[in-house]
Amino acid sequence: MDSVTEPVSEPVIEPPTQAGVEQALALARRWLPAFVAGRRADDDVYADGVSTWHNIGEWEAEIQRTPSRTRQVEAGADVRIEDVRLRVFDGGWVVQATAVGTNAAGEPVRIPSCQVVTLRDGRIARFEEYADSRAAERLFGGNPA
Repeated sequence: MDSVTEPVSEPVIEPPTQAGVEQALALARRWLPAFVAGRRADDDVYADGVSTWHNIGEWEAEIQRTPSRTRQVEAGADVRIEDVRLRVFDGGWVVQATAVGTNAAGEPVRIPSCQVVTLRDGRIARFEEYADSRAAERLFGGNPA
């Protein structure tokens, strides 16, 4: 048995700054209308290499120019975002929303989700998306990409 143990670090609490909150709020106001409309916001909103991590399958990928919801609509789905709530913090925001409509086969879908958006240098650097995997399967057919 090894008697050497790793030191336990204390949790870090970073107090928010007013400037950080204001910066995140301004960017959220630019990004949110595009998100609700199912399209990508202007390119200058995103940092180079912006990525999305998905709780479904726990995988991360650089985001594509066309949002996954838009790709599903182009494939025949009819999906819109409802019940949008966004809360800003210094360094990003949390958005809760529900995707509702029908998948390409005409079956009803309802996917509650939560995204944690983090900023780097005043631009969106990462999305962490948390959604109900069973509900997402109805829209994406098992591939929520």
